[in-house]
Amino acid sequence: MKDQPRIAPEIRGLLEEIAADPRSDLRLVPRKPLRAWFERGESAPTSAIATTRAERHLVEEHRESLAALLCEAAWLAYWKAPVLAHRPVDAEGKLYDPAEREPRWRARGERFGRTRSINEGTDLLRGVLGRLDAGNAHALAVASLQLVPSDRTRCYVALTIPWDRPRSAAHFFRRLSQTAWPIPLRSQALESLGARLCSLGLYYQAREAYRAVPDATPRSPYGLVCSTTLSCLLGDPRALTVESRRLDAVARSMDEPMQEELALLRTWADTLPASLRTVARNTREQVSGELSELGQAITEVFGT
Repeated sequence: MKDQPRIAPEIRGLLEEIAADPRSDLRLVPRKPLRAWFERGESAPTSAIATTRAERHLVEEHRESLAALLCEAAWLAYWKAPVLAHRPVDAEGKLYDPAEREPRWRARGERFGRTRSINEGTDLLRGVLGRLDAGNAHALAVASLQLVPSDRTRCYVALTIPWDRPRSAAHFFRRLSQTAWPIPLRSQALESLGARLCSLGLYYQAREAYRAVPDATPRSPYGLVCSTTLSCLLGDPRALTVESRRLDAVARSMDEPMQEELALLRTWADTLPASLRTVARNTREQVSGELSELGQAITEVFGT
């Protein structure tokens, strides 16, 4: 994720004024259903968010800066405790590390000030100015979307939907996989769609989502990794062989991101019924001699 724009210095003073005003009630979480905010292309009117003069000025004059801060805060918060999701990889093949990125974000956002006197009505701001918590990731993403709608922020909103609401997340990811801009967001949406469909036990649909991810690259072979895994689970030895060979052509063998991906797959496989794991092991045995080292490692997440 690219660094967000720097925050204007005067915003700190505004936030401190808002925090000190007992009338403050900056409503950055929409009162309408999430779908209404997700689908609309317009930003929320200032009157729907702010009540005091300082709040109105903050939203009217610094909406984009505040949205950028909240968007990055949501991203940082989510990756502190992701649920069965592989961390992004940068151009050098290095895994995203929120602990490394957070100080940089705070350096840009320090102009917002860190205060202990935040009013009870501004829970979201208190969360931003204090310690970023994974539990606030969804609220932060929704707040950013309400301020400045963008498909990148929509992806963050869908990504941070609690894991016990997979159908809502799948609905949003399905739409983003078809319409998101820029185009690379569609691949990310398809991967996340596949994960949510797996959580619903819709393995055939999940495999189709992963297969729809454009040809994998050394930086992002995860669509192929997951479709290969699901072909094994679904008892499809022919597809397993074909997809594992495709994967060999694009994936680094056992670099750090791949090792992390295999660890996630093992965690997920351990949640499956024993009967499904048995099907997967039998499928692997049928083509064991045709699988590469990487293909063998992927299918071994189901046990030996």
